[in-house]
Parts: sequence; C-alpha cells; structure tokens
Amino acid sequence: MREKILEVDHLSFAYDRDRNTLKDICLAIYQREKIAVLGANGAGKTTFFLNLNGVREPTNGEIRYRGETIGRKNINRLRRNVGIVFQDADSQIIASTVKAEVAFGPLNMKLPREEVEERTLRAVREMKLEDHVMRPPHYLSGGEKKRVSIADILAMDSEVMIFDEPTASLDPVNAQVLEEVLDQIEQKGKTVLLSTHDVDFAYRFAQRVLVFCGGELIGDGTAEEIFRDESLLRKANLKKPVLMQLYDLLKEKGKIGKAGACPKRISDFAALL
Repeated sequence: MREKILEVDHLSFAYDRDRNTLKDICLAIYQREKIAVLGANGAGKTTFFLNLNGVREPTNGEIRYRGETIGRKNINRLRRNVGIVFQDADSQIIASTVKAEVAFGPLNMKLPREEVEERTLRAVREMKLEDHVMRPPHYLSGGEKKRVSIADILAMDSEVMIFDEPTASLDPVNAQVLEEVLDQIEQKGKTVLLSTHDVDFAYRFAQRVLVFCGGELIGDGTAEEIFRDESLLRKANLKKPVLMQLYDLLKEKGKIGKAGACPKRISDFAALL
C-alpha cells in the first residue's frame, strides 16, 4: 500500500472576502502518484498548488503533511518537501547564473557545501544544462528557462513535485524531453502533480485525474473514469483525448473487438490494431 503524503481537509481559500477561489476541497495524495489537474482558466488549479506548497495559507480547513497539521510554525516543512515549478519560468528564476540558480534551494536548506554541489551538478546533468552552467538564466530561451526551473526542484529533492502548466511555451522536442523527465522523477519514488490544458498529455501521463470547476473539486478518479464521464467533461469544458475518440469510433464500426481499456500511447494503439 502506498504511503499517504498529503491530506487536504475541507480547504477553502479566498483572495478577498467576497469570493472563495477554492471551496471545501478534500482529498489525499499518496507516494508515487502521477496526478493531472484539469480545469478551465480560473478554475482554481494554480491556487490549489500554491496552498499545497505553502505559498498561500488556507482561509479555512487544513493541510497535513505525513499526518502533521501544517501551520505557520512548521510551514517550512511543507515548502521543503513540496516543490513547485511555475508556468512562467521568469517569475521563479532569481540568480545570476544557472549554477547559482539551481544551487539556491539546497543552500537555503542549510545542507553541507559538498552535498549542495553534488545535488546542483546532478540536476544540471539531468536537465541537460551542462553547457549553460555559467550563463545568466534570463538570457536563455523559453525552453531552457523551463529546464532550469525544473532543475531547481530536482536539486531540492522534494518528495512531491508540482508543475503548473509545464508544457506551456515548449516546442515538441522540449515537451518530449519534459515527459521523459517526469517519468524519471516518478521512477525515483516521487509524487508528481501537474496542471495542463492538454487532455492528450494528461491521458497519456496520469494515473489519476483531478478536475476543478469554479473553485470546486468536481472530479477525482483514474484517467479512464474521468474521460468516460460525459457530463463531467461538459461541466468542466473538457474534451475526450484523441486516442479515446478514435478508439471509440473504431469500436463502434466493429474494427476493434472486445478489448480492455483504451491504449494511452500511439505505440500501444498500433499494437492493438
């Protein structure tokens, strides 16, 4: 049985008194889960992430990390163990060189200098940034900046890693590199949450899907369960992944027999045919 890492208990959050951005969210997050968070712009996805990471403090309800209720006195425990990569890499990057940027988190964790160096260089290698270590990160391309911001979190070795729209501004090659990195992170035993508007990517990546609408959590299930729920998709303004649409069409035409769940990747789909 997977260990429970985070518990969100009746969490609500408001930026002002008149309207809650998040409304009574309840869920648990477990070790090594791969979770996609879906919903339209303004649904509450980013605000949910900021609460999970400790950047924002719930207006009501609470967050527990490994059974310990998080408050102002122990908020740094949450921040150390739940890392976040923001959609806009420029908002996250602060140092004058790539190496200094990636080392910033481990240094703030008061780790020995040798361990900081080891973590920094390992994260740089994993994100293929060796040729850029002494360059100012603000002069890099959008895809390179994204890789730097991911290296930031890899160097901190956070138990839970959150990616807010990670494929935004990435070309297809860098998007593929990102998917490979996400798979590697999961293989290391980490828990990964990411928000995306790309339902094909979400279906391919996620074991579990959370759906937000108007600040409420309206869906929580496997990718297959969520994308088979027509009324939920309509309410959240989502569509079925292309592979699922094609699978259903071929099944309806009698081109596919009584098969199991729809394949998530083109290679698996080709093998089925």
